[in-house]
Amino acid sequence: MLSSPQTPGTRKPMKTLAPDEFSFNFENLRLAHGRNTTFLCFQVETKAPPSLNSPDSGIFQNQDHCPSHHHAEMVFLTWFQKRLSPAQHYEVTWYMSWSPCSRCAVQVAKFLKSNSTVNLSIFVARLYYPRELETKDGLHSLWQAGAQVQIMFFQDFKYCWENFVNNEGKPFQPWKNLDENSKDWDTELKDIHRNTTDLLTEEMFYSQFYNREKKSSIPRKTYLCYQLNEPQPVKRCLHYKKGYHAVTRFIDGIVSMNLDPARSYDITCYFTWSPCNRYARKLVSFIEDYPNLRLKVYTSRLYFHWCWTNMQGLQHLQNSRVTVAVMTFRDFEYCWKNFVDNQGKPFEPWEKLDLYSQSTERRLRRILKPLTPDVLNEDFGNLHL
Repeated sequence: MLSSPQTPGTRKPMKTLAPDEFSFNFENLRLAHGRNTTFLCFQVETKAPPSLNSPDSGIFQNQDHCPSHHHAEMVFLTWFQKRLSPAQHYEVTWYMSWSPCSRCAVQVAKFLKSNSTVNLSIFVARLYYPRELETKDGLHSLWQAGAQVQIMFFQDFKYCWENFVNNEGKPFQPWKNLDENSKDWDTELKDIHRNTTDLLTEEMFYSQFYNREKKSSIPRKTYLCYQLNEPQPVKRCLHYKKGYHAVTRFIDGIVSMNLDPARSYDITCYFTWSPCNRYARKLVSFIEDYPNLRLKVYTSRLYFHWCWTNMQGLQHLQNSRVTVAVMTFRDFEYCWKNFVDNQGKPFEPWEKLDLYSQSTERRLRRILKPLTPDVLNEDFGNLHL
């Protein structure tokens, strides 16, 4: 027996699904023809005192071909926003028969960025049109906003059966190929995550972040890996694209996040080459427009450090509340762990890494210290050392 359908405008969640309805809609088939309805089983927990901490739970659904603002995700947000308290922290978990479409994913991401007290974990039985670029971008926006998106495995289906299904005391009976299908979906989701977060390959990292400034046989371009720490961790790796410098891509990306001007944010950038004068000044102008941002710049190498204009650019950064420093072993290791598709391998430092870092650090210190005429006469020739 099927549960009574929920009309798109309904804001009151259902409590349970019928067993056949759950099995039919949540079966994680690779080709799920005829399963057009999305079900969203949710649980909302708070950090209120134990006597008050009774989690809300229920089920929303959308109908086939209904408008996106009536999709299950949007119905949940409409219901949930009426219950939000700015003084409370929320842990929200969704179990979905289909992953969010691109439009819903973007809207959910915007909601999370505007409500830093809400953490969202999404478990999905199947991926919705996973090969389409819009779908990948939508999932990417969720990851950027701090949401955890994962594939449902046996224990997740069993949890849903026990908590969201009118099972009449019957145990969960897994369908054929459940584990195999979950592994396949999980592999596909990880591939999407790897590609949309622009992770560097091992070869690319070692060739581009290698910190010896001597001319290389491999063209070394500007790569910029950054992490935004608040309110939700956001990590990206950018590089120069035709007519679109990595710094410009970085600034445009942060601006598009519509950060809350009432909050403070920390951003740490890791450069292969330090910004030239032009892009150093772009970073300064960006920071001046966003006084709630604290920016730290770490660089592997100094870009034409003997050029007076580039020295001025670095000094301008230093004098505009931007921390400027040279990458050390710990920074390279951090980048390896967070911005490289490292396949679980540990970071292996190249020969003389520390020596090259120390040499570059000495050059940077000379550039950033106050340049009086006496200091210029004494140290200018040493900038090449």
